[in-house]
Amino acid sequence: MIQLNSVSKTYNKIKAVTAVSCTVKKGRITGILGANGAGKTTILKAVCAVHYPTEGSILVEGISTKDNPLEIKKRTGYVSETPQFYPQFTVKEFLTFAAQYHGEDVRQIDYVIDLCSLQDELNKKIGKLSKGYRQRLSFAQALIHNPSVLVLDEPTSGLDPIQIHEMRKLILSLEKDKTILLSTHLMQEADAVCTDLLVLHRGMLVYSGTVKNILSCTHTSTLDDAFIALTKETSI
Repeated sequence: MIQLNSVSKTYNKIKAVTAVSCTVKKGRITGILGANGAGKTTILKAVCAVHYPTEGSILVEGISTKDNPLEIKKRTGYVSETPQFYPQFTVKEFLTFAAQYHGEDVRQIDYVIDLCSLQDELNKKIGKLSKGYRQRLSFAQALIHNPSVLVLDEPTSGLDPIQIHEMRKLILSLEKDKTILLSTHLMQEADAVCTDLLVLHRGMLVYSGTVKNILSCTHTSTLDDAFIALTKETSI
C-alpha cells in the first residue's frame, strides 16, 4: 500500500504538486491520469524516493520514503517512460548485472526473462533493441528483485498496437500480488488496465476513486468526458 499525506513538491518556487492525499491499495492497479505537466511523474518519483516532498509525507508499506529511502528502493520497482540503459550490454549481461546488484540469483533472471518474453533477445545489444523490447527490458529490471510495489511511468508510450496489447497483459498479470501505480494521459489506457483512478490537474488531485464511479459522479458516459468535466473549470 502507498499513502500520500498532503504531499506538495516545489521546484524553484514553482509548485508541481499541491497537497495531494490518497491511498493506493495492494492487489489493484491505480492509474494517475492527467495532461502533460499535471504532476504525474513528480509523484511517481517521490513514491520511489528519487526525490522527496517539499511538504507532507509518503509511506510505502508503512515506511517513510524520506526517513528510509534505501528500504523503499528495495520494495519498489520503477519503469521510466524513457528508460536509460548501457547500450553496449547485451540483454543477458544487463539482467545479470541487475540481479547481482540486488543480490538475486540466476533463477530470478530466468523468471523475468520468461515473464517479459525476452528469450529471443538475450544476446542482442541493448542499443539494437526496438522500443517495445526496451520497455520489456525495463519491466524485467524493475521486477528482478521481486518488489511488492511497481511504479510505471507511461508504460506503453511510443509502442505500436500489438506491443501495447502485450504490455497491458503483462501489467494485468502482476496485479494480484503487487501494489501497482501507473501514470498515463491516455483515457483508453486507464480504461483498459486500471481499477482505481487519481486525476491530477495542475498539480492538484481532483478525483480519487474507481473507474466505475468516476462516470457516475461526473454524470458522463465515457472516461474522456469525465476527465474533461473534472478539469474544465480551471482550464485556460
